[in-house]
Amino acid sequence: MQDAILILDHDPELAGLIARTLRGQSIYCRLVPAHTSLAQAQALGARGLIFAAPPAGELPLPSLDPALLTAGLPVLALGSAAVALCIHLGGSAEPLHTENDSITLGLSPLPLLEGMGVGERVIHALWELNLPPTLDCIATATERCIGFAQAQQHLYALQYAIERNDPDSIELLSNFARHVCAMAADWTEEHIIQSAVAELAQAAGEGRILCAVSGGVDSAVCAKLAHQAVGDRLDCVFVDTGLLRDQEPETVIQTYQESLGLTVQRVDARQTFLKGLQGVKAAQDKERIASALLAQVLYKQMRYSGAVAVLALGTNYNDTLYGDPLPETPADSPLTIVEPLRDLFKDEVRRLALTLALPATIAERQPFPSSGLALRVYGEVTAKRLAILRKADAFFSEEVRAGGHERRLWQYYAALCDNPDERGGHAVILRASQACSGEACASRLPYDLLERVTLRIMAELPDVSRVVYDLTPSQRYLQME
Repeated sequence: MQDAILILDHDPELAGLIARTLRGQSIYCRLVPAHTSLAQAQALGARGLIFAAPPAGELPLPSLDPALLTAGLPVLALGSAAVALCIHLGGSAEPLHTENDSITLGLSPLPLLEGMGVGERVIHALWELNLPPTLDCIATATERCIGFAQAQQHLYALQYAIERNDPDSIELLSNFARHVCAMAADWTEEHIIQSAVAELAQAAGEGRILCAVSGGVDSAVCAKLAHQAVGDRLDCVFVDTGLLRDQEPETVIQTYQESLGLTVQRVDARQTFLKGLQGVKAAQDKERIASALLAQVLYKQMRYSGAVAVLALGTNYNDTLYGDPLPETPADSPLTIVEPLRDLFKDEVRRLALTLALPATIAERQPFPSSGLALRVYGEVTAKRLAILRKADAFFSEEVRAGGHERRLWQYYAALCDNPDERGGHAVILRASQACSGEACASRLPYDLLERVTLRIMAELPDVSRVVYDLTPSQRYLQME
């Protein structure tokens, strides 16, 4: 069991940001439920604990196991969790009102706070902490306490907002992991590759590995690792669900053969998926059905391959936190499922792809839902609607790439719905988003580009009578990446 910093998940977005920041410093950490017990933490190899809540979050921490605070494990409480810990340990707190939230930050000379900047800062929703004699103040806001330590128990608390790409946030988390918890910075791409290859080789033994590939970066990295583990005892299977983008099946197979040197078998399951999704309109039902159908196809393919011991899947950490897991292996099957990327966030998988020298067309492929275009057809999925959406999406993608805009976009695609103004007509929804302040906000694409796409769709797709551009921001970016 690898030593880890455990992040108690009181807030998914903040916990995910803390985890990605630590992973970016080559520190291994894991997200765990807020109610994780001391015994569970020890079983996971905990070397330290972080629990954090947004600055304006609720103060009580009713789900926290009190034993975590007295076991000698280093603890770092951030945001309103620091206020809650102060109250739990016998202190009190009052809202700190400052003009425009501007304060003069003062920090004690501790290894935890080494390298962090002091002086004029803007920190929102602070509380003034009144500490009991057992606690020492380590941080002040204009001479009023906002952080403390209990050295004997290795407890630290600080009302500091962890922000994306903030040097002080990186210093604070890195100091806690390295100086307080004595964690080694060994979570590197080379270490991950070696561990994954060893896991796959051990699971396969002398048998074969069946790897499901989709064209995305996750399954491509998984296939590359499996090939390093067992060589020509790897069988790659691409399931053509009929829910893919224009020319995608052909492109995926060609890329695997020419760039990765892997032979891929194409399984035609288009009718199976179309029939399974007939009459289904809810997005969550589409995802559930598509996942179950994919599992059925793979298990059936496994029986034809012979001597297959392992099914390798490109499940990543984001999938386990926010996605639908693949249904369990049938009880009568000797097959073992191995997910070598299960501990990796999406951005870590992309870095691994670059280390493995995968082509940019794979490493930089934009996110695509597991249920494919079914999720981008609002309402019932039919062959006709898929054909319309596939062409509209291709037109939009071609224009975006022709202008070189894809380099600054996180995601761009078309969706399809009924036109409310015309019975039987369809409307195409264009969506392009980019990262901004931790969210995925709508990109300001050039008007002439949107006009060209609209005219092309209207001219070549007579069933489409309206084209709109989606300006809705999304917080899903924080979770996906």
